[in-house]
Amino acid sequence: MTQTMVLPGTYIEVRDQGLISPGGVVTGNIGIVGTAEKGLVDQVQLLGSLSEAKEIFGKSDEWQDGTKNELTLIRALELIYQNGGQTVYAVRTAAKSSCSKAKYELKSDSETLLTLQAKTPGNWGNEIKITVTVNTEITVKLFQDRIEETYSVKTIEELKTEVNQKSALVEAEETIKPGKPNPVNDANFSGGNNGADAASDDYKRSLALLENEIVNIVLLAGQDVSKTAMLTALDGHLKTTAGIKRERIGIIGSGFSSGTDKLEDITGHTVNNDRIIFTAPGILVSSQGKQNKLPGSYLAAAVAGMLSSLPVQTSPTNKTLTIEGLTTEFNSAKLEKLVTNRVLTVEKRAGFRIVKGITTDDGAWKQITTRRIVDYAIYGVRSSCNPYIGKLNNERVRGAMKATLNAFLTRMVDNEALVSYQLDVSATRAQEKEGKVVVTMTLMPTFSIDFIQVTMYLE
Repeated sequence: MTQTMVLPGTYIEVRDQGLISPGGVVTGNIGIVGTAEKGLVDQVQLLGSLSEAKEIFGKSDEWQDGTKNELTLIRALELIYQNGGQTVYAVRTAAKSSCSKAKYELKSDSETLLTLQAKTPGNWGNEIKITVTVNTEITVKLFQDRIEETYSVKTIEELKTEVNQKSALVEAEETIKPGKPNPVNDANFSGGNNGADAASDDYKRSLALLENEIVNIVLLAGQDVSKTAMLTALDGHLKTTAGIKRERIGIIGSGFSSGTDKLEDITGHTVNNDRIIFTAPGILVSSQGKQNKLPGSYLAAAVAGMLSSLPVQTSPTNKTLTIEGLTTEFNSAKLEKLVTNRVLTVEKRAGFRIVKGITTDDGAWKQITTRRIVDYAIYGVRSSCNPYIGKLNNERVRGAMKATLNAFLTRMVDNEALVSYQLDVSATRAQEKEGKVVVTMTLMPTFSIDFIQVTMYLE
């Protein structure tokens, strides 16, 4: 009690531990890194829809054969959203050496008065057109897609201020010289580059920005398991985030060998990680009237979207994906080999269905649901216990902590994520002096039906 009792009266101390309840736990947030034609590089964008994503990152380019540095981010986001994804933390990555902003120099004769540059790097800036007319005022018009901006000013200095304050397309560089610019009509900005030749170091740098975000599923857009450095970057990210209490699952797909899915290459993978899901084969995606073959790295995006829409206890086994088709339709024998080798694969059967929802782990964490249920429990237990840090370490407060944990675990039982659980919260006198509370729990997660064994008797 903080009050000093001098004057007669009633002094009240409120102990609120009995009102502490477990916080909410997020289960379907996706983190993704990829290349795009516009948008800030190495900045996390929180997306709620595909239209918002396209407004920020632009559109995808035409698919060629997967070896021409095609843009990956919007392609993957399209598959995520059409398969049920909702909340996405997206980061645009780019090769710093080639990524650049489109520019246009306003000149008086041959002398540069002011340089305008696109707001963000990328080829999109090369589509910006500029018209300059000079009378009593300097009038500058900027056009790009459906956006049109007009600035009427008396001086170049005033133009710089107006553009930097109001333009959604461009910004003015600091260097400026007074004068009247040459008139131009529908001239193009130039020099913009997407930096689409991003390497593993670029993806790793951008992926690090997602470490402190609350993300449950993470993937590298368009990157497949044959790119060893990309797989290493993903694996390292998962280990780092597990160490800083930001546990998540990674998804990566198969690549092509000479433009096709080769069973031997897919089943010969060496990934063995309870936090990594490996998907195959490739998928068919149409754009501009042409159907393209995309590798299994894009199937990973579709699986991520679908998985994010499911409760943690619901298995992706036998669930249908919203995709046009598969680059290879494996027969039963090949599907069996894929599943045996820890590959989450898809078959054509009344739609395109996930054969079995598995991770690449060959031990206790085979089932995706087991990994997700336990991660959910980890986040929930942490949110239940954290409010008690700094509270008294006695029977009353420990009893309140146990009640909070009971409420959370009972909710998991009610939601059928757990069959049952056992819980104990205790501390010896020695542990009390060290500030420790020991929480011991035994969880029985729910499993899905994978096999139905029927015995049929005839009479």
